[in-house]
Amino acid sequence: MGKYLAIGHHGPVDPELGLRIADAAVEWISARLADGTFDCLYSMAGGGRMIVANAASEEALRAMLRAAPDAPREWTFTELFDGIEVIRRYVESMRT
Repeated sequence: MGKYLAIGHHGPVDPELGLRIADAAVEWISARLADGTFDCLYSMAGGGRMIVANAASEEALRAMLRAAPDAPREWTFTELFDGIEVIRRYVESMRT
């Protein structure tokens, strides 16, 4: 299981669409937070969203987010690694 930073942006959302999907989106997001799929989720000014998620692959996360009951958005993904472990491995590699 990998950890990913997902950042997505969308343009203007039709108010009717926003109202239709809001309750379902809150339930869907809350379930992902509760089951540990998402570590955190933040909204950004201008219609952006930032998620730290746990997924088998970037493709699996992309598919999950596309299927979400939410406003369509363009996503970018960055795989994340335990920062202290990366430093430890680097130091060890330099010592051997």
